[in-house]
Amino acid sequence: MSLLNSLYHITSVDEAGKYYIDFNTSHSIFAGHFPGNPVVPGACLVQIAEELLSQHLQQPVRWTTLHNLKFRQIVTPDMPIAFHFTPLENNKCSVVITHLDNPHAQFTATYLCAHPNV
Repeated sequence: MSLLNSLYHITSVDEAGKYYIDFNTSHSIFAGHFPGNPVVPGACLVQIAEELLSQHLQQPVRWTTLHNLKFRQIVTPDMPIAFHFTPLENNKCSVVITHLDNPHAQFTATYLCAHPNV
C-alpha cells in the first residue's frame, strides 16, 4: 500500500534527484504515534524511501536488505523532509533523510526491481 498522497506528498525534486516531501499532518497514523506529540514512524520513512526510489528509477523496487539503519533525530509531521539517494554497485543505494540539511536517518539498502503486482 502506497503512502504517497495519503501520508505524504512530493513538493519538489531537484536536478540531483533529491526528493522533498511534506507530511499530511492530519493523517490518522499520528493520532496513535504519539497522541499529543506526533512522530513519523521509522518504518514509514523506510517505506517512503522505497516509494521515492521506485519513482526515481521509474520502476517498482523492493528493499531486500537494509544495512546500518540509523535514526539520528525524530521526524515530526510538521517538518519538510528531503530524501537523498546515492547509487552504489549491485543494486545498492545509500539513503540519507534530512531536515534543513541535518541528517535525521540514514541507511544503505539492497533492492530488487519488482513487478508492479508483487
